[in-house]
Amino acid sequence: MMINLPLAKYRDAEIREYEGQPLINALPPINSPQDTARMRARFPKVDEAEKVLPAHIRRHAMMRILDQFLYPTKSHLQLEQMISSMIRRGYLSRNIAAPDYQRNLDDVGHTDFNVIARNAGNEALVSSIIGCSGTGKSTAVEAILKTYPQAIYHPEYQHAQLVWLKVECPHDGSVKNLCTNFFRAVDDALGTDYQALYVKSRSSAESMLGDIARVSALHSVGVLVIDEIQHLEKSRSGGAAKMLNFFVTLTNVIKVPVLFVGTPKALELFQPTMRSARRASQFGSLDWGRFARAANDGSDGEWERFFKRLWKLQWFEHATPINQEIMDLFWECTQGIAHIAVALFYLSQARAAVAGREVIDRTLVTKVYQEELAMVHPMISALKSGREETILQYADLDVPKEALRFQTSLQEITYTSKKQVSYEKPEASRLEQLISLLIQMGIGEDIAPTVADQALEERPEANLLELVAHIKDLEDRTSDLPIPKKSSSKAQKLQPVYVENDLRLASGEDSESVYQTLKKQGVVIEIAAYL
Repeated sequence: MMINLPLAKYRDAEIREYEGQPLINALPPINSPQDTARMRARFPKVDEAEKVLPAHIRRHAMMRILDQFLYPTKSHLQLEQMISSMIRRGYLSRNIAAPDYQRNLDDVGHTDFNVIARNAGNEALVSSIIGCSGTGKSTAVEAILKTYPQAIYHPEYQHAQLVWLKVECPHDGSVKNLCTNFFRAVDDALGTDYQALYVKSRSSAESMLGDIARVSALHSVGVLVIDEIQHLEKSRSGGAAKMLNFFVTLTNVIKVPVLFVGTPKALELFQPTMRSARRASQFGSLDWGRFARAANDGSDGEWERFFKRLWKLQWFEHATPINQEIMDLFWECTQGIAHIAVALFYLSQARAAVAGREVIDRTLVTKVYQEELAMVHPMISALKSGREETILQYADLDVPKEALRFQTSLQEITYTSKKQVSYEKPEASRLEQLISLLIQMGIGEDIAPTVADQALEERPEANLLELVAHIKDLEDRTSDLPIPKKSSSKAQKLQPVYVENDLRLASGEDSESVYQTLKKQGVVIEIAAYL
């Protein structure tokens, strides 16, 4: 029993080829590039009230960066136009209002797709999107597909139309499992039971291919998206070539456009199968690359625009200003891969919040990259090298979002244990220990030594916890302490307010990077020029 589907509402055809085409005219209007950019943009909201929450709570709000941030690029606009064209042009020869539609459908039911697939010809309705993991291919495809209703019911024709279907290739490269995923996706969209009908323990991949073709024709699939197509590389006994030939056959016989999405490893699959360059000539194959940096003309490139928008998502009372040095550092660590850049920014901000020093600087970002993103170091090194054969070895590397959430859930425990251990180091004086503790509590680095000195002078025999309690009471007993007074009994967290090109942000453990930063800002003078 099919679920209740939205009923078709027909609009006027935009061009004369689409007139009298119910499957096309029931779709949303064709989007302009401006409409696409507006609909694709997703920027999470940073509530002012959240900026003063405890760090362990703010960390959860920061996770919106991982799930809700999408910056539309030129590639998004090209992809939207590609999918829009594939769906509509693919429907031109499948008009459910035409007198011969039912006869054509019956012909499909008697077609031996196994024979045809062995001699798959050229077809322009097959296209592909190729790019490294983490560049946002799958996210972009899903976002664009969701601008269309997945299924539409046409009462006049008693027809259930599947506008799009996205199927993920299984990790083991099994053709049979891919067929199973297809039927499961159709059942999820329509509420049918094709998986139970066609997937049996004795069913072979060959027997299910014909069933896939007939279901695709019966429900007028507008575009079939096969994601993670590179996994077919693992398929044994020629299964990958057989499956790719079958998808091409779908376009030849019943005109279902197929869009392959995968990493550069998928190119090895396409080379023997997609022999003719004309096969993708109608819509083009999209090379989903990394962000491009700006040219040396003073204008911003895609990377700069993306990063400046991302940088605004700070859950700090006083946001760290952006500067060219931090933008260059993120580029070095991510090589323009959107997902890795978002992950690094999120992890850096979460660590800064938990540490109590709410500033994102070179030292912090470098440490986060080295400690928490070690899994992508081989890929980043390969991209830096520029050697294609090296890049292909690591093209599938990715940073799972769930791993990032788990990582940051451990940060608080890690920092807490570090704080507890650091207080007990015998080599550090009580004054140094107290200063470190006050800074981690949120008291500014410039004020903490004075506060610690006065507390030790008044309570020389107290332990660290007693000294902290004493400092919290000081503001109630005296007005001349360097801690601002508040109406509440709790000590106010003092945070520095940074300005653009603030020299305090140049501080760090790497003396060479500090020197180069100061030199860029004109603070360091080249003496040799005056000799």
